[in-house]
Amino acid sequence: MARRTQEQAQATRQGILDAAVHVFLERGFQPSSMQHVADRAGVTRGAVYWHFRDQADVLDALLDQTPLPWQVLTPLPEPLAADAPAAWRRDALTQMAVAPLHWLEGSEPAQRVLRIVAQLDALGNSTRLGVRLAGVRHAGLQCLQIALRQAAANHPPGPHAADVPVAALGVFAVVDGLMHQWLKQPSAFGLTAVGTLAVQSLLAGLLEL
Repeated sequence: MARRTQEQAQATRQGILDAAVHVFLERGFQPSSMQHVADRAGVTRGAVYWHFRDQADVLDALLDQTPLPWQVLTPLPEPLAADAPAAWRRDALTQMAVAPLHWLEGSEPAQRVLRIVAQLDALGNSTRLGVRLAGVRHAGLQCLQIALRQAAANHPPGPHAADVPVAALGVFAVVDGLMHQWLKQPSAFGLTAVGTLAVQSLLAGLLEL
């Protein structure tokens, strides 16, 4: 009986999260209320508050379930060999940098959550959610910096060490901007295909690869 009750509670919680996605997308995150979420989920407002403190807590849970694009960015699997051809090095860095685009293009849950997150840009980094989201973006930028610093150290005449943060920020801005532009009109262009060409072109100029 206890196990059944636990399963029912988990099913209710998941139903609330699923409903919240639709409510936040249709009404906007800030204009929405816990009552709106309850109505959409077909439960009482008390049931929603049993599982979540507030709307930010709901979105926190959604972020726990669905990685954002910059969270799938990982360091290069192996060091860039000193004698590796320039094209190989550029392709390895490009593949790493566009991984968030590939993930987003193939994940409808990530697309929905990122559309909700995009509504929070005006809140800045002063809120709990703002701090969390800023941390995700910072980690992605740091990952790019590490890879580009490795390329700069092992393969002159790439960017000088002082230029690496600027180069990483340039790649980050291109990838991040493409994600948000694509979410507005996914049918306008292939996200991964266009992102790959854009990053390759940028790296060719920044790293002389």
